[in-house]
Amino acid sequence: MKRLTTLLTLFVFACFQLVQAQTVQVSGNVTSVDDGSPLPGVSVVVKGTTIGTATDADGHYDLSVPEDATTLVFSFVGMATQEVEIGGRTMINAALSSEAFNLNEIIVVAYGQQSREAKTGAVGVIKSDELKDIAETSIDKMLDGKVAGVVVSSETGQPGGANQIRIRGTSSILAGSQPLYIVDGVPVMQGNQTYFQNTGNALASLNPNDIEDITILKDASAASIYGSRAANGVVVITTKSGKSTASGKSVVNFRTSLGQETLANDNDYGTMKFEDWVDFQRAAVINAGGDPDDASAGNAAYYYPTSLKDSTHTDWLDQLTRKGNIYDAELSIQGNNDRTSHYFSAAYQKHEGAFYGVDFEKYQGRLNLEHQVNDWLKVGTRINAAYTDQNDVAMQSLYFVNPVFGGILISPLDPVFNDDGTVNLDIPSNSNTNPYATALYDDQWEKQNRLSSNVYLEVKLPVEGLKFRTTDNYEFTGGEGRRYWSPLANSGDLGTLQTSRNKYTQMTTSNVLSYDKIFGSHSLNLVAGQEAVKYNTNSYYIYSPDVDPDIPFPTTSTSTADQGDYGESAYTLSSYFGRLDYNYASRYYLTASLRTDGSSRFGADTRWGTFYAVAGSWNLHNESFLQNLSMINQLKLRGSYGISGNFNIGNYEQFGLYSSEQYDGVTGLAPSQPANPNLGWENNAELNGGLDFTVYDRVSGTFEIYQRKTTNMLLNYPLSRTSGFASIRQNIGELQNSGIEGMVDVQVVKGSAFNWSVGVNIAHNKSEILDLGKDDQFINPNNSRIVHKVGESLYSFYLYDYAGVNPANGDALWYNEDGNLTNKYADARRIIAGSPEPKYVGGINTTLRFKGLVLAANFAFKTGQQVLIEENRYINGDGYLWGIGQANTATDYWKKPGDITRNPKPIANNNTSSNGYRSKRWMYDGDYLRVKDITLSYDLPSSLLGRIGFERFRIYVSATNLYTFHDVPFFDPERGVEGTGFGIYPQTKKASVGLEVSF
Repeated sequence: MKRLTTLLTLFVFACFQLVQAQTVQVSGNVTSVDDGSPLPGVSVVVKGTTIGTATDADGHYDLSVPEDATTLVFSFVGMATQEVEIGGRTMINAALSSEAFNLNEIIVVAYGQQSREAKTGAVGVIKSDELKDIAETSIDKMLDGKVAGVVVSSETGQPGGANQIRIRGTSSILAGSQPLYIVDGVPVMQGNQTYFQNTGNALASLNPNDIEDITILKDASAASIYGSRAANGVVVITTKSGKSTASGKSVVNFRTSLGQETLANDNDYGTMKFEDWVDFQRAAVINAGGDPDDASAGNAAYYYPTSLKDSTHTDWLDQLTRKGNIYDAELSIQGNNDRTSHYFSAAYQKHEGAFYGVDFEKYQGRLNLEHQVNDWLKVGTRINAAYTDQNDVAMQSLYFVNPVFGGILISPLDPVFNDDGTVNLDIPSNSNTNPYATALYDDQWEKQNRLSSNVYLEVKLPVEGLKFRTTDNYEFTGGEGRRYWSPLANSGDLGTLQTSRNKYTQMTTSNVLSYDKIFGSHSLNLVAGQEAVKYNTNSYYIYSPDVDPDIPFPTTSTSTADQGDYGESAYTLSSYFGRLDYNYASRYYLTASLRTDGSSRFGADTRWGTFYAVAGSWNLHNESFLQNLSMINQLKLRGSYGISGNFNIGNYEQFGLYSSEQYDGVTGLAPSQPANPNLGWENNAELNGGLDFTVYDRVSGTFEIYQRKTTNMLLNYPLSRTSGFASIRQNIGELQNSGIEGMVDVQVVKGSAFNWSVGVNIAHNKSEILDLGKDDQFINPNNSRIVHKVGESLYSFYLYDYAGVNPANGDALWYNEDGNLTNKYADARRIIAGSPEPKYVGGINTTLRFKGLVLAANFAFKTGQQVLIEENRYINGDGYLWGIGQANTATDYWKKPGDITRNPKPIANNNTSSNGYRSKRWMYDGDYLRVKDITLSYDLPSSLLGRIGFERFRIYVSATNLYTFHDVPFFDPERGVEGTGFGIYPQTKKASVGLEVSF
């Protein structure tokens, strides 16, 4: 230990060549101006540094301050920041008043903290109060509209499902584009870790109410210290630490809520009214040259008399949907004293979907514990454990059992149940498949155990201002999946079963050395560190085609029929990094960072990548020439440039691989992938400029302008077929994203009893493909509706050019290659028709407070994008599939000469391909404005709380996705980043009432 201390001391003096400053002990008390009560948790920081502490339960603090320090900064959420000159005193008290804006609030950034005033990068912060009442299963679903430039695209509204998050656009074509998630200083796993589920979300194991705040690092300066994983931005999540009451007692908090979920269907999209459906079928028969009133045996399939309107019929969508119940309950206990802080929580959630057979259940617990062993040693642990049970049915594709699709596709003449009460399996309009029976009798579930546990140790070394912190994290997901087709829902006497076991582990160690120093008007913070990650996953899969329905497990299937599979994958990442933060007189700030990463995913000669960033800011409001302008509270210019990387590809794409194959009954190995030793990093360079301002203590805002360029993209390069392979991953191509962002918060009314605040954020991002190597365009290998072309947006719809309906005869029309009209789908040209990338995204939030009554509302919007609703080719199908159900939007069809309609005339057994795939006919403007979440709450006044023995008593009602304004002919306008999909589980509305008490 003595040798280590000596080496560290020499390291600091050799690298920094600074003289150790003497310190003095300063203490005091912080109270509220409003009532004189002590304020626990107030941040006390030496101005221009990260040296600081927080007040205890009695509002008291003790702080070692460099003898040349001049000012202390006292800040607390919701209170006006106060700066107090030290002036040689050792006892300094402060009294804080309520305030709308907190310029010196301490925010969490990469590997540390800093004040808002000191930030040089593009950063967005979301506090826990903005999330706690939203009835969602994971935090990523709660970010929509909260921060400028952060785009939340929903692939599914299913409970427990994931969202696609893009920060300042999509930075890669075929490599991963999700941001990096950091929880309590450690990178964590994310995404779908299920085997059979339509969707899954590892982040759902977190309890949103355990979160203290979320910091989103958007530009290279803020994020590039994370190097290889920062190309898509970084979401830094900090969970709660222990706090106590003014009397020093631990705080017990209990929350519970009850609610319901329904389809968010504000355009009344759904099944065609039965009378309209009969008219539709009659028109189709007539247009095919038939007679719908002919009851002869040879014409039975075309017999749709008007009298059919009086027959019994079924609204299948109504039969397959429900009001899903939502229940949440949680208990937390937190407290602290001079040496130890603790936070414990336990939560339960049951979330039924809007469709039968879909639900999500979670049991979760957290323990955050920190102990100051002595003056130089602090230890702590943060543990999160969860058990989830997720059920669904086959969605996200056009399966007949998909209730979103089948609910409209099935003929209304087909009943759900037979006369004897059993489910009806004789449904020719849906391939004899009953989605209700599937939800009732089939299994498709995943049960998972998740654990994330980190322990940390922080040492104050003998050199003043020098600290070492090591954080070691173990993360584990163990899942069991089951998919079972029961003979009660499918034809046959036996069942078909698939079972799985999967395991994910990630181990991370992070070791950081930091140094703080003040000398005169200069302040310096230095960080150096090392980090390593080891990731592994493996899975077992068994397919049993014939199991006994009374004992539906693999043991009842014949061994010769069973099939099994095993998979395993792993990668490692090693990193070294450093950062310098310099501040002169709280006016000029400089940040520089450097990181090098080595990834096992790349070749031996290209394994290591080096990433860096430099940023500066100028606090004009601290200059003498602006001191007399009392209206200006903050005016800061920022600029940054940096390079980050992307390694989100498969784990073994650098190797030549073999796979097992069968030939003439013999199993052997055959080449499946060529060696690729030169595969290396995808790079992302970003230039950012920003302006932060606050005026009149009422109006605060930020404006950003940026440009980022992706080079050496990880794309699939086509190979000659003579090589035996279709393509190989290579570093080719360039992509650029550029945009502007703006955010303004206004304290409209600021009074003792009534307050009203309004915030608006908006962002514009434009992507452009600059280079694709050998070719100037290629079709996305995972989505044939999307083309990537030089000079165009990253995502462009590549569709057949639908020209509308001929008003003279009702035929569907297309443009051919010469630009002339044709009624032949085979002659239609294929064009870039639009893009799913929105031109503008943003949010609006407002909060009104009157004494204990609070009304908070958040809105989210997107505009300028298109979406593709291609399932409408069947349920606006022109008679191609005869006798099936139709959507109510299909009533807009041609009936007589002169009609101007979206849909051509229906023809029984239509073979004109007027409803063909990849057609512009199914593309719509995807603009929307959504009332994302709204909450009305009431806190009992403190005068009553003492009488009933509570610290807090709060009741609230909240709604999520209350209403969406849009013109897309589907349940919901969102279709994910690429704007496509089939049978997507739409967004849902949720309403709940809740109670929160503390004592």
